[in-house]
Amino acid sequence: MTFQVRGIVAVAGAVAAAAVLLAPASSASAATSSGFDCGYPYVCFYVGEDGVGKFKDITSGWQTLTRSRGAEYVVNTRHDDGALLHFTNGRTTCVKPGATLYAPSIGTVDKLRITDSAQCRG
Repeated sequence: MTFQVRGIVAVAGAVAAAAVLLAPASSASAATSSGFDCGYPYVCFYVGEDGVGKFKDITSGWQTLTRSRGAEYVVNTRHDDGALLHFTNGRTTCVKPGATLYAPSIGTVDKLRITDSAQCRG
C-alpha cells in the first residue's frame, strides 16, 4: 500500500510539473522566455537582441516611430491591450497581449498605436 501511495504522489507530482510546463505564460514571463527583456506594461521594439524603443501609453492616434522604425521584433507585454502596428507598405497588424511579432515578414514598421482592446479595435 505504501508503494502505491508513493506512486500516486509521484504521478501527481509529474502531472503538476507537466501542467506548469503547458500552462500559458504571463505576458512578462513570455517576453523574458523569448529572450527579450521587456517588462510589463510595455510594447518593446528590437533589432536583433538590442532594444531600440519601448512604449506604454494608450493613444487615440498613431505614434510615429523614430529609433524603433524598421525594428525586427515587437514584444507586447501588456495584459489586456493590443499594439496596432502600421507599416510603410500601408499594411497594419495587431500584436495581441503577451505576443511577439517578427515584423519584417509584413514590412517595415513605422507607426504604433496601443489600444485598450486586445484585438486592437476602437
